[in-house]
Amino acid sequence: MVVIGVHSAKFPQERGTDAVAQAVRRHQVMHPVVNDADFAVWQAFTCRAWPTLMFIDPQGKVIGRHEGEFEAGQLLPVLDRMLAEFEAKGWLIPGVPDFGPAGAQAQAAPGEVLAFPGKVLVDVRGRGHVTIADSNHHRLVVTGLSTMGGPVHHIVGDGVAGHIDGAPEAARFRWPQGMALDPRTGAVYVADTGNHLVRRMSPDGGTISTIAGTGRKTRTRSEGGPARAVDLSSPWDLAFLPDPSAPPLPDRGAHEDPHDDRGLLFIAMAGSHQVWVLDLASGRIAPFAGTGREALVDGPRLDAAFAQPQGLAVDPATNRLWVADSETSAVREVDLAGGTVSTLVGHGLFDFGDIDGDARAARLQHPMGIAYWRDDPEGESLLIADTYNHRVKRYDLAGRTVTTWAGVGAPEGNVDGAADAARFSEPTGIGIGGGHAFVADTNNHRVRVIPLRADGTAGDVAALAVDLDTRAH
Repeated sequence: MVVIGVHSAKFPQERGTDAVAQAVRRHQVMHPVVNDADFAVWQAFTCRAWPTLMFIDPQGKVIGRHEGEFEAGQLLPVLDRMLAEFEAKGWLIPGVPDFGPAGAQAQAAPGEVLAFPGKVLVDVRGRGHVTIADSNHHRLVVTGLSTMGGPVHHIVGDGVAGHIDGAPEAARFRWPQGMALDPRTGAVYVADTGNHLVRRMSPDGGTISTIAGTGRKTRTRSEGGPARAVDLSSPWDLAFLPDPSAPPLPDRGAHEDPHDDRGLLFIAMAGSHQVWVLDLASGRIAPFAGTGREALVDGPRLDAAFAQPQGLAVDPATNRLWVADSETSAVREVDLAGGTVSTLVGHGLFDFGDIDGDARAARLQHPMGIAYWRDDPEGESLLIADTYNHRVKRYDLAGRTVTTWAGVGAPEGNVDGAADAARFSEPTGIGIGGGHAFVADTNNHRVRVIPLRADGTAGDVAALAVDLDTRAH
C-alpha cells in the first residue's frame, strides 16, 4: 500500500516547490508529495474539494473517493478490507518501496538551533524574557530581553513530541504555537496545537500543567463545559484579558507561583474556525465568536464566521480583540463589550494579494501573526505577520491604512539589514516589547529583531542570537 500526497495550492506562495518542501518538513509528512502547481492532477481526477482522497487498486483502477475531512480511525477498516481483497487476488507485493529523493529520508526536518519557530512572547517585567515556541523541537526556549538573546534562561520540554506535565526538563509538547502572559502572576499559557490542549507554565521554574482539552481533536460542534473535559481543535494562539477585580499580589518574588489564575484567555481555535474563551477562575471553556462555518461573516459574535484564525492580540484598555483570520487573508476586530465582529482588512476566502493603501482595497496573503502596538509614535497600530507575502505590515487603527513596515516580499529569503531590504520566509508570529518587535521567521528557523524607531519606522533587522549551550543563570 502506497500513500502519495498531491498538493494543489490555493495561494500563490504555496505553489513553489521550495515552499511545498518546507511545509512537508514542517508538518513531518513522510510520504511522497506531488506539487500539482498547475492543477493537472486535480483536473484529471475531477477534484472539487480540499481534501479529496482517491483509492486506486493495484491494477490502476480508481475504485473510490472521499471528499472533505475524515477520521483516520474510520478509514482504517476500509483499508483493511481492501488489502485483504487484493492479497487474496495475489495483487500485493511485500516490502517497502524506495522513493529515493522524494522519500522520508530526504524530507526529515533540518537540524537547527530552532526548528520552524511558530510564535514568540515578550515579557517586559523586570529584566524581561523572550519565550520562543520552538515548534518542531516540541519545546519552549526562554532567553533574556535585556541581553537580546544569547545564553538561554531555560528550555521547557525535552524535545520529544508528547503530552507530559511536570518539571520543565521532563515535560512534553506536540508542536506548540501561541502563548500569552498574565503579568500579574507571571503564568504563561501555551497553545499546545498538536495535542489539542492549552497548557500552563508556572513562573517558579517552568512547571507545566494542562488546563484545557482532553488530547482528542473534536470533529463536532461543541458548546463547551469544564475545560479539562472538552475536546479542542488545533488551538493556535492565545490572548489574555485580565480580571479588573483581581487584587494586586504582594511581592512574592519573580520565581514564585501565587496559584491565583484569574481573567479570560481567548483561544484562536483554528480547527473549528472559531475564537473560544477560557474563564481561568471557573475553569470553564466555550466558543466565544464564530459559528464554526469557514467563511468571512461579520455581525454579532455568535453569528459571525472565521476561517482558520491563527493569531490574536488584545487591548484590555478598550476591550478590543484582533484576529489574524488566515484563510480569508483578513484582520478581524471583536468588540468585547458590544460583542460585534467587524473586518478591518480582507474580503473573503479567495481574495488575497500584496497591496498596501486604504484598508478597503488592501490585500494580505494568509497572515498568521498579529501584535498591538499601543505606543506607536504615528498612532496606535497593529503589526501583522503577513506570512505568505514574507513581510511585516502595519495597520493604522485611526487612519485605516495598510503599509509595509519591514520586508521586501516575494521571493522569500534570509537577509538582515535595512527593513526595506530585509527578507523573511513565511513569518508566522510577532511580539512587541522592550522597544523592539520580535518576529518568528518560521522557514528560516530564526527569530528576527526589529527596533521600534522614534518616528514609527522599523530599524535594521537582525537575527536573535540563541546559545543553547550556555545558561544565563
